[in-house]
Amino acid sequence: MRFNIYLILLLLISNLSQAQKAEDNEDPYETKNYFMVGATYLSDNVYLGRKDSNVVSYVSPYLGYHFKNGLFAKAIASWVPGRKHLDEFTIEAGYEHSFGDHFNAGVAVDKYFYNKNATSVRSSSTGGLSLYGQYSNDWVEPQLVIDLNANKKSVDYVTGLGLDHNFSLLDNTLNITPTVVMNLGTQNYYDEYFNSKLGKADKTFKTRKVVSDANKFKPLDYEFSVKVTYRVAKWLFTLTPTYALPVNPATVVLPKKTVQEKLTNSFYLELDICHR
Repeated sequence: MRFNIYLILLLLISNLSQAQKAEDNEDPYETKNYFMVGATYLSDNVYLGRKDSNVVSYVSPYLGYHFKNGLFAKAIASWVPGRKHLDEFTIEAGYEHSFGDHFNAGVAVDKYFYNKNATSVRSSSTGGLSLYGQYSNDWVEPQLVIDLNANKKSVDYVTGLGLDHNFSLLDNTLNITPTVVMNLGTQNYYDEYFNSKLGKADKTFKTRKVVSDANKFKPLDYEFSVKVTYRVAKWLFTLTPTYALPVNPATVVLPKKTVQEKLTNSFYLELDICHR
């Protein structure tokens, strides 16, 4: 009996010690003002399971500033390897905050500037407003993202419902987060994308509705990802492989025929290197 009590006490002390050690190794930049400079590589620009017929990879250097109160601002320039022109320039600003020990939330505003020759499926987007919230716990963490996206001639509404769990290793310097997300939304951006492609191929083409039911809010894809983050000194390395399964193929009305969109699953990688 006495041995069991000692064993329980030792386990409690061990857990408290590990918790304190993890706390001591929390990211120190979470409570500091800091500049950030880095670059991101995206192997294919897939959005809601949709993508251009050609692979659109991005190399995106960025510069930003993060305030310890949660405010942040960031400027991102994106090039497609092999092309001489800048494909996209983004300005982002937002606010993130933890409410107690279990709820995290934030808001972000983005302004997009796409090159007229950009072939990304989002090349008609001009800006967006994003709200997110997550309930933190020791098991599975639910998250909700709500996006309001402005296009050149329309507006889209997108909602992401996700579940994830974070595994902390190496004194909390290595974090592995498997995530599954279901995205639902409208597809007016996709309609404008097809209009742009058809207009470039045929100068006599007149803008019209190409994607049927583009205003219909429906499930668009399921995404499975594993975010791996490694922190060392002032450097932060993040690798996120993602597998996207698109659903609900769109009906596309072309000049001479009507076809159903052929959906294909996508696997792509995002690598981010940041110095703070």
